[in-house]
Amino acid sequence: MQAEQQPQVGSVQARNNQPGDAQVAYATGSAPSAPRRRPWRRPFLMAAIVLAVLAAAAAVLTYVRGGFNDDGRFRAVPPPCAALEPSVHLLGTTYTLQQAGSNNCQLMLPQNHPDYVAAPKIEVYYKIITSPGKDAPDAASRELRRVMREPRPLPGVGDEAYRWSGGLALRVSNLVVGIVVYPRQASTEGQIQAFAADLADRLGES
Repeated sequence: MQAEQQPQVGSVQARNNQPGDAQVAYATGSAPSAPRRRPWRRPFLMAAIVLAVLAAAAAVLTYVRGGFNDDGRFRAVPPPCAALEPSVHLLGTTYTLQQAGSNNCQLMLPQNHPDYVAAPKIEVYYKIITSPGKDAPDAASRELRRVMREPRPLPGVGDEAYRWSGGLALRVSNLVVGIVVYPRQASTEGQIQAFAADLADRLGES
């Protein structure tokens, strides 16, 4: 009877030494099941990637189209007559330069010229265009087209240029330059255009 009442130590130890669930899993070669993925995360991740790509493409397109223009290259009008001096020789006639106001320069024939009159033959004026939307060059372009009367495009002069019956006007960044030619002009049309193109190039390099 005593033998029957003794605890079965071996069977208890065997039960105590039985591996847990995780141990059983690894012992049998199967890993614990991974936590279930939340299916809603993938669409949101894909949407975020698509939106980022579209935003980058829109930024590049806006830049190419000039949407990120700054306030323009010019903060002040260049010296009205001094800016013209290197280009005046292209007019084919000797002129006397005379500043009129803060942004105009008058080109007059010298008094010993046979066609001299006490009035300018050509007058050049400058205007700076600003814009609160940081698109000053675009605003200058709109202003240039607005003030022209029956404009005819003049390619190869500045960023933009037009001719009309009384002269021509051009734009370099946010600077608008008007060249008014008065009747009985002393320079030819070709000379005036060459003068305008050279002036625009010099302003663009300044």
